[in-house]
Amino acid sequence: MKLNLLDILQVFAMSKIPLRGAVSIVLLIAVWWLVTSGLQLFSALVLPPPEAVFSAAMTLLFDPDLSLFSGGIYNGSLLGHAVISTGRVLLGFGLAVVLAVPIGVLIARSPKLEPYVDPVLQVFRPIPPIAWTPLAILWFGIGLESITFLICLGAFWPMLLNTISGIREVPPILGRAAASLGANRRQVLFTAVLPAAVPFLFTGLRLSFGAAWTTIVAAELIAASEGLGYLIMNARRILAAPDVIVGMLTIGFLGLVFDYLFRAIEKRLYARIA
Repeated sequence: MKLNLLDILQVFAMSKIPLRGAVSIVLLIAVWWLVTSGLQLFSALVLPPPEAVFSAAMTLLFDPDLSLFSGGIYNGSLLGHAVISTGRVLLGFGLAVVLAVPIGVLIARSPKLEPYVDPVLQVFRPIPPIAWTPLAILWFGIGLESITFLICLGAFWPMLLNTISGIREVPPILGRAAASLGANRRQVLFTAVLPAAVPFLFTGLRLSFGAAWTTIVAAELIAASEGLGYLIMNARRILAAPDVIVGMLTIGFLGLVFDYLFRAIEKRLYARIA
């Protein structure tokens, strides 16, 4: 499918992206086109022009030789790989949140416990999730379990640290006020402390979700036969630079969509408890 710059800009003009966001995207595409197709400062093998990337995206989405979850050179279509990667991210991210929030609350509300727990956390926190890949494969094999484990590791730390910071930043007077009205410790936590920590918790969710996407690409490069990381790696092997960029931009687009979703939920929840 042959496309030019005007075709690509028209697609963005018809989309529902907010005006200011659309302007920045249009400017980025225009500069990209200028340094590739316009001035030809880069070889198409090094940095393909936007029209080549857009054409590759249409092929990866609609080529009849690429079935949804298998078939063709990439063992599936772009949509199929995106669905698989998103499912893995949500699974590992959800597990990380379920683990990190209670642990963070426990550490933040138990000052006597912190001296015992903090050294262990500080030892493991700097280790990148990808360094756990050999052990993950030994423990769980190549497949969903090892990938979920790596994603959970990557998403765990931002959520944990933001939960601890958020709980500690809540003014103690809120808890005392709730207790003076007859609330027990559980009620103080759920009716006063956690609602006041909502901004920190949602910042943790956004950072944690971004870390989950960073981790899954690395995990799928090594321990998967499908997913966006797998697609990117296969495209690199055959020097298909447009397909590599399509995979990268798909990850960025999915991250943007979920970030907007988190922001919308945060605004609605914060408006309700404020």
